[in-house]
Amino acid sequence: MLVLLSCTAAAQRYVDLYGRILDATEGGIGQAAITVVNEETGFRRVTQSDPSGAYVVGSLQPGDYKVTVRKEGFRTVTRFGLKLPASGSTRVDFLLPVGSIEETITVEGSAPLIGHEDASTGSHVDRGEIERLPLNGRGILSLIEFTPGANVIPATRGEAGQFTASGQRPNANSFTVDGVSANTGVTAGGRPAQSTGGALPALSAFGSMDSLISLEAVSELRVTTSTAIAEFGRLPGATVALSSRSGSNEFHGSAAYRIRNELFSANDWFGNQAGYGRLPLRLHDFTGAIGGPVRRNRTFFFLSYQRVSLLQPMVWIQPVPSASARASAESWAKPVLHLFPEATTADNGSGVGEWVGRSTHPAGLDTGGARIDQAIGSRFTLFGRYNDSPSRNDFGSLAVNQLDLRSQSITLGLNARITPAAIVDVHANESQATAHSTWSPGDDCSLQSLTVTFFAAPSPCDYLVRFWIGGVGQLVSGREGIRKQRQFQLISSASLRPRSHNIGVGIDYRTIVAIRRDPAGTLAVIADDVTGLADRRKLWLSSTTGQNGTVDVREISMWLQDTWQATPRLTIASGIRWEYSPPPLSSDQTLFYNYGTNSTFTGQHELWMPSLRHFAPRIGMAWQLTRDGRTVLRAGGGLYYDSSLSIATDVLNGGPLSVTSLTSSVHSPASSLISYGFLPDLRLPYVGQWNVSIERAFGAQTVASVGYVGSLARQLILRDVGGRGSTFTSLVALTTNDGESDYHGLNAQIRRRMSRSVQALAGYTWSHSIDNGSSDAFLLWGAPGPSDRGRSDFDLRHAFNGSVSFEPAWLRGWSVDAVFQARSGFPITVLQSEEYQGLSLANAFRPNLVYGQPLWLDSPATPGGRGLNPAAFAVTNSGVQGSLGRNSIAGFGMSQLDMAVRREFHFSEQRKLVLRVEAFNALNHANFADPARDMSSPVFGQSISMLNMMLGTGSPGSGLSPILQTGGPRSLQGSVRFQF
Repeated sequence: MLVLLSCTAAAQRYVDLYGRILDATEGGIGQAAITVVNEETGFRRVTQSDPSGAYVVGSLQPGDYKVTVRKEGFRTVTRFGLKLPASGSTRVDFLLPVGSIEETITVEGSAPLIGHEDASTGSHVDRGEIERLPLNGRGILSLIEFTPGANVIPATRGEAGQFTASGQRPNANSFTVDGVSANTGVTAGGRPAQSTGGALPALSAFGSMDSLISLEAVSELRVTTSTAIAEFGRLPGATVALSSRSGSNEFHGSAAYRIRNELFSANDWFGNQAGYGRLPLRLHDFTGAIGGPVRRNRTFFFLSYQRVSLLQPMVWIQPVPSASARASAESWAKPVLHLFPEATTADNGSGVGEWVGRSTHPAGLDTGGARIDQAIGSRFTLFGRYNDSPSRNDFGSLAVNQLDLRSQSITLGLNARITPAAIVDVHANESQATAHSTWSPGDDCSLQSLTVTFFAAPSPCDYLVRFWIGGVGQLVSGREGIRKQRQFQLISSASLRPRSHNIGVGIDYRTIVAIRRDPAGTLAVIADDVTGLADRRKLWLSSTTGQNGTVDVREISMWLQDTWQATPRLTIASGIRWEYSPPPLSSDQTLFYNYGTNSTFTGQHELWMPSLRHFAPRIGMAWQLTRDGRTVLRAGGGLYYDSSLSIATDVLNGGPLSVTSLTSSVHSPASSLISYGFLPDLRLPYVGQWNVSIERAFGAQTVASVGYVGSLARQLILRDVGGRGSTFTSLVALTTNDGESDYHGLNAQIRRRMSRSVQALAGYTWSHSIDNGSSDAFLLWGAPGPSDRGRSDFDLRHAFNGSVSFEPAWLRGWSVDAVFQARSGFPITVLQSEEYQGLSLANAFRPNLVYGQPLWLDSPATPGGRGLNPAAFAVTNSGVQGSLGRNSIAGFGMSQLDMAVRREFHFSEQRKLVLRVEAFNALNHANFADPARDMSSPVFGQSISMLNMMLGTGSPGSGLSPILQTGGPRSLQGSVRFQF
């Protein structure tokens, strides 16, 4: 029954309070009465200590509690304001002095500064920090950056995870809201495919995570980057657990309004250099929340709403066809070339000039949530939560995408205390995300002439049409259709605490249904460069038929976990997790590789090898090195099996290509065909992780820690083309298990609770991530060889993040908050061209390195003061990999200081008004994007935008909106918040 009725403790929606009742000699006191009361809801739990003095109170919601301990012959001890976070069990010991039970000792205090049983690494952010810190956009991604080992990275088409943790790929992070999966993201973006199912959270249309839950409704955020707990582990990256707020016995609420305008912001560096003024910048963000009792001590409600309206400026340098190239173009190309902006510089000799791109794009979001909690006696609690988040966005450079996206989710939960030491928890969730997308440089049929000229399409406006020029970019016109993902999840757990053990058992069932509905199909005309437009035979023509299908993928997980208090100072956590991912069947026309004949065959086949042996053991320990418990050594490790969902949706997407035919009369025979297929013996990737750290408390408010985190991953998914199964007339792209990676990281952190008007946090990470391919969404030429092994795309050697809040009483309500970030640069891979044989490849082809030439040239006129030296790289013969290593060049680093000034007006104990001014990049320090890596581009080696444009261009497929990212020009934001 415990297995069949269980729900994940990884949710940590309900927490445990445990410890020992001790006398003056530190001996255990049995039969002591312990009463625990939630100070907001009045919900009460009562238990007794066992003969050894141990006690446990389970099934508690995170919050502030009053704990009273009574025993005849001893004084009564009452502790107020004991904060139980949503990050797991909390241990609190009570020392009862000898005396009368009528005598009471009152203690004020929060949760212990150091946890004594957790072997995980990560971070925890509570409600107070969320309200204090200057967070750009008040977003969840800004909070994640405070976790050592978690780094915000450039989001690219097909790899929009936005951050990476401990060397794992950015689509390996798991998001939960109130304990259920929020990895239901879906997106469209220039190719007729959807994001890999279940690999990304349900992002908004402009790339934010506000659609998961309004920040005003967040109670706590917990980020775990490495753990030995078996309850965690669906994905090997970070586990981001969000807990929503619930109502209480008193009516509480808040309303906040934030505003940003270009009048109070600095100009973009590139716009300023070109002599342009500031573009319009508008941010209007209203949030409201209210909660209270329906029936005191029994039924509570909490409502939240957020509305965001954006007008986001974007400035960058864009290669475009020159005036001479337009004038000399063939008749079919002239109307299309005129859709590109006009160059503002002279022709560089290759038919290309430069244009300073300047545009503003609108975006908006509405997020509403409703939660209700019900207590049934003192043993049962129920809750239900509904969230609805429609959003819309325009984004893009040469072509503009109009994207409408809606995420909906409903979650139900039941918590039952069978006995004081036995608890059962059940959650169920139904979610769906739907995307509608249309592209156009002018109107929906702007590229109609192309389809008539090259494809004789009967209804051109029914097609998504692409026109791509190597070294310049692409135009896109038409509808992408509908992309939808639905999730159903049932998760449950049970926990027992026999004496010194805490035993948990659980099961998690999840099904993801990915749905794709296309228009007629996709047509594309691709030129290697502008000069290639003069000869139609040199053009690449591709076509894709419309896909209308569904993929249903199921995953089942079970775990057994034991946390054993081996001695008063040593806790050992051990467990095992079992993963089962039944593979879906392909269609009859799906391509598979035949090892024996080095050829391909078609047929219905399981997409990967099913296995019942995916057992993932975990073990960890927390050892108090000193008797006072102020120094704790932690160590742990475990095995993870990656999710299957990134492979499963290839049946819908046709892999990363979305191309059924690609032809060129000159470059290859006219019958050349590109096909997408699978190795017949695919297996799920696996990751091994381990960590060791030591944590020390100094005084009552300060903790310092230093630790090491390592991992290795094998059988990672890679996609390669032109290798196995390919011939001169037919190229085959295959999904393989050829990927591998290794990671080593050193984390150091010091944190100080609010004391003497100061709260502070500082963290530093040194890390090194190595792999032979950093994404399962990119396409590689041939099987990766030794020269492809190098720094990961997201490898950051050094990263620092710090924050401080200063609230002195003598300032009479004034406060100052600051956040400082700094890091080294991402690695760069220089490529000879933007495409090869009509395909965009992540590794082909690198040039030869010219020895004796400096990699960089210093120039005050160049963004960042330096640029890559073109003379340091020599072009190789077509189809030949050069001597330059993958990711062997370090890009630009960054540093930024964000500050806020607050003034609080208290009208009563519960009512206050907060006025706030925030300055993001307060010093207006110019952080530049990495130099352009394409040698065929006229801007090769130069930075073409500020860093915020490199990190995200504002969509679920390409990252968070630039004005909400770090690395942009200084931007001021004003806000007012009323709380009651």
